[in-house]
Amino acid sequence: MVLLRSIDEITVEVAETVALKSNMLKHALEESNPEQFIPLPNITGEVMFKIVDYMTKQTEFESKKPQEIVEKSPELEGDVAKAKEALKAWEQTVATWEVAYMDVSMNMLYDLFLGANFMDLQGLLSLCAEKIASLIKGKTVKEIRKTFNIVNDFTPEEEADYVKKYEWAFTD
Repeated sequence: MVLLRSIDEITVEVAETVALKSNMLKHALEESNPEQFIPLPNITGEVMFKIVDYMTKQTEFESKKPQEIVEKSPELEGDVAKAKEALKAWEQTVATWEVAYMDVSMNMLYDLFLGANFMDLQGLLSLCAEKIASLIKGKTVKEIRKTFNIVNDFTPEEEADYVKKYEWAFTD
């Protein structure tokens, strides 16, 4: 078991197999005494629990890889169509869980993105980036500013100059 401690001094215990999903934790375990907690100085307890939830679920999903589903189900052996169906069902289960997992507030999304980057969790980082991209897709600059609470620090004249200079970026 591995102890993780957040910036607000909340501690959680996770299985080592779960902790190894994070490259940062993997390196920390190699370099330090696993009996002590690993500090997460950039991550609050709430975000730490959400990240641990992600790592735990990914460990669970990996333990039920489609090849193993097929191998452990004698009725599927040799039946390519059923094997593909099992794979598709497994992928749908993962995708459904990921969509529900990413249904978070903008602040949590931001904190998850930073936490995934700090902990070197490439899967979660990609998931956050996909969510952010989906929030941007098809929106105007003004809508994006509103969605992400970005203050427009250009004067109206400066903005007009940018719109004129980079017209292609501002057309629908």
